Formats: sequence, structure tokens, C-alpha cells
Amino acid sequence: MEAFRDALPPGTGDALTADRLCAIGFCLHLAKGEELAPDPREDRLVYIAEGSAKLAAQPVADAPSGQVLAFHFGGDMISVLRQSDGDFRLVALSDCDLVVFPADRFLDIAQSDPAVLRSVLARSLQALHRSRTRMMQMGHKSAQQRIADFLVSMAERLANCTSGACAFALPMSRRDIGDSLGLTIETVSRQLTELREAGLVETEGRSKVCLSDVDALARLAGRQHSQAGATSKN
Repeated sequence: MEAFRDALPPGTGDALTADRLCAIGFCLHLAKGEELAPDPREDRLVYIAEGSAKLAAQPVADAPSGQVLAFHFGGDMISVLRQSDGDFRLVALSDCDLVVFPADRFLDIAQSDPAVLRSVLARSLQALHRSRTRMMQMGHKSAQQRIADFLVSMAERLANCTSGACAFALPMSRRDIGDSLGLTIETVSRQLTELREAGLVETEGRSKVCLSDVDALARLAGRQHSQAGATSKN
């Protein structure tokens, strides 16, 4: 709970709004592989204090492991809809410490403090932007571009790296990556091999990834096409 309080905007951590929010939340630990199933009656907001998780739809015949909608990490605030609006489950990729709130009551309280409400809205808009970007990739980008873009995104989120070289550990499996990008696990492995052969990626064990040039991966993913075009025109 203290991690959630510390994440609130400066000046609200000891305020009445923070106390009221903490009073309606409860702390929950999920071990790796455990899931937080949707509540049958109400939407919930979930703050990840520590760890990593995936938001996945219920498995179906053509996606037995479940479609991965998003990956979330420490500091993220996630909306988990009630079961009647879809069977979406938050599954721990590593041991997770969560703070769970009833969404309606959380928003009712947050309205009394514009800074808190703005903070929650900003986190929600970031998650929405990532989801829209991923949907665009699945419709318009090649498999190699999707993997390159995924690695650039993970560099930023896991290592706070947007340029140069960096290394980090991926908590999700190759299958999870494929399920999130609309690719088979074989395609994910093949594209990683091609990026290794190009000297852009090195892997160690099941999770460690070293990127030699995040900028080159971003260009490969098509992230900087518009910027490059604007530069060439000037």
C-alpha cells in the first residue's frame, strides 16, 4: 500500500484523498503463474506495486493460451473489467504485489483531488496508446517490424532506455510475445534469430536480452520514418 501512496502526485501522499483511497483497497500477492480473475459484479483498478503481469483473454480453441492484450510492470495502473463485460484475467509473469480497488468507488474519491484524477487518467491514456499502437502493428507491420518494435518498447519500459545499447530480462515467454503480437512462437524465434545474425540482439538463457542499438531497432520497426522524412525535407 505504501508503494501506491508514494506513486500519487507530490502533495497528496499524506492527504485525506490518499487515506480514503487506501481504505478501500486491499493488498494481494500473486506468485508467478497465479491469476486475478475478474470480479462478477464490479470493475476493478489494479496497481502493480512490484513485479510483472499480463492481461489475457480467456483461452479459446484457436488461442489455447489466451490472447495477450497487454503486459504490465511495476507502477502500472490496470483496469480489469467485471466478468459480465468479458473474461479478462491478470496473470503474474513474476511474483507480484498488487493493490486492488473497486473502480467506481476509486473514481468517486479521486474526483475530489484533480491531481490524483489527472495522474490516474495519464496512466490510463498511456496504456490505451500502447494498445492502439499494438493493434496498428498487427494490421500493417511485418513480423520483423513487430518484434523490433516490441524490443524497443521493452527497452524503454524495463530499462528506461530509448537510445544506444542496453540489457534487460524479459519476464514473458516467447509464446506470450507471440500471443501479444499475433505471431506464432516459431515466427518469434525465427525473427529473434535474424536480429541476432544482424548484430542487433543477443540473448542469454531464457530471458536476458541485450540490444546493441535501440535506435537501429526503432528504425527497423518504422518508428522514425516520419521524423526522417521531415529531416530530409528541411
